Amino acid sequence: MYRSAPTDAEWTQSRVAGLPERWTQKLLSAWQARRATDECGANIQLRQVTEALLRVRIPLDASDSTICDAATALANLCLGRAQVFHTVNALRSAMERICQGQGIEPPHEKVKDGPALARMCCPLWWRKKLRRHQGRTVEAAAISLGHVNMHRDLYVSEERLRTRHQQNIRNQTMLESTYLRNELGQEFTLAELAEKSTSNKPIRRAEFMTRVSGFERIAKEEKHVGLFITITCPSRFHPCRTVNRGKKALPNPNYDPAETPRTGQTYLAKVWREIRADLGRRKIQIYGLRVAEPQHDGTPHWHLVLFCRTEDDQTFRGVLRKHALKDTPNERGAALHRCDIKTIDWRKGSAAGYIIKYVAKNLDGFGVGEDLNGKPATETCVRVDAWAATWGIRQFQQIGGPPVSVWRELRRVKTLPIGSPEHLVQAHLAANRMNEIEGKTKPAVSWDLYCKAQGGVFCGRNARIKLSMAEPQGTGQYGDAASPRPFGVETTSMAMHGSEERLVHWIVESTRHVWEVVGRQDSAPVFAKQATPAEPWTRVNNCTDQQNDTWLDKSDITYLMRTKVPPCTGRFCLEIFNDDVFIKNHE
Repeated sequence: MYRSAPTDAEWTQSRVAGLPERWTQKLLSAWQARRATDECGANIQLRQVTEALLRVRIPLDASDSTICDAATALANLCLGRAQVFHTVNALRSAMERICQGQGIEPPHEKVKDGPALARMCCPLWWRKKLRRHQGRTVEAAAISLGHVNMHRDLYVSEERLRTRHQQNIRNQTMLESTYLRNELGQEFTLAELAEKSTSNKPIRRAEFMTRVSGFERIAKEEKHVGLFITITCPSRFHPCRTVNRGKKALPNPNYDPAETPRTGQTYLAKVWREIRADLGRRKIQIYGLRVAEPQHDGTPHWHLVLFCRTEDDQTFRGVLRKHALKDTPNERGAALHRCDIKTIDWRKGSAAGYIIKYVAKNLDGFGVGEDLNGKPATETCVRVDAWAATWGIRQFQQIGGPPVSVWRELRRVKTLPIGSPEHLVQAHLAANRMNEIEGKTKPAVSWDLYCKAQGGVFCGRNARIKLSMAEPQGTGQYGDAASPRPFGVETTSMAMHGSEERLVHWIVESTRHVWEVVGRQDSAPVFAKQATPAEPWTRVNNCTDQQNDTWLDKSDITYLMRTKVPPCTGRFCLEIFNDDVFIKNHE
């Protein structure tokens, strides 16, 4: 029977069906406005936006629990493929088709078969992949539709903020309900242990400021120049432009919808690599710290507090401007805004004073008040967290100086052996020093003394003290070779041995506890039977012929059995008989 072509109204409704209501209204309004002057362009724009969203098989406004349920269903679906495919290549290919049907990148071809199969049968692996894919696709569409700006959703869309909030609640509940015990018999919840680490935002902020202050003391002592630098992206990365002195946001006609905060961060990292390489060729050394934060429309930009020798100051500034303006240098405002450099005047303020508000408003908003957009920083920091988590952006990074990993490891060293070299003693004291202040013992650690003990602020990889790494026995979660782990620090020094002076290699072990999970409150047992999952979101035809190739062996199945979330999900369980793979149904 002949069917007439759909009308414009029918076609547009079919394109926006299933999208959140406010997105539907925005898309249709933009389509109607552009259609008056460019009907073909309006249709193309609508098709491009909706096609990107349709690649996400999970509802765009799905909650975090929905994503977790989908992850479990897809892990079970992959596990069920072992009922049909009994060879390595055929089974892996079938599982990879499931990944591709969801828009998920399967494990890299360099990953061995056993660990690759273990990943695709693990709900936790799927959960991470789905969160990333769904979050970034939805957020990119929200930005291109103009939902993310100072007048609507600051930094990140409401949909993504809500999902991140649900994820944080889920994680906190898990931390508070999981109890661990160490070899000394001490018991804590995961939440209590997290409060003592740098995942605690006040601790993280304090450590960052300790390093800034330490660098500043060194700069003053050595008569180095301090610079506060801001580097931003070209116009095509910005969905919005501001007018009326930044009080009003309008769509940017130069914006490229293919650019996202993730590509913006990649661009800034590339610019910095070029700057660092150029400085290396000129033998110019720098040190300091960097903060990445979002502008009101989600576009990342960098703030840096850096120090250099006085004689290198002008050359350093020239290198910064050269590479920051290499991309589209003639566009409007590039020379003024793309790379802003201010000299820190020690008489008017400190380096810590320049950077502290950027650190605080990106962590917990402590002491900031209102941010540049007039919003309370204690509230907007939650949106910054969702922005960084969605796009996988590293917010804080040290540039130059000795490694912070050794600094943290020294704080796990209780005492040093007798006769330890002086630089090791001084570094240990700097990382663990305590002072009596107002009758109370308080930490008085000193980053600048630690830098000096390591050989100076320009020591870099030639630091005197390094981490001691051990090759752990066994395998990782998915059967891969376990990564080396630190167990202490090591250094070398000259020491007298009788009448001779010899080079002595020192290894000092740190205090590390072995933890085991001893209980969970209000949580389902590990092997609890799962509810039958809903129909998976895939259009892939998995009824393909098997190939004659290498069969799965017992070592491959061992990888699957070692996963933290066992393949036995209540529906299926892998079993071996004469080196073949079978699925036992537990319904």
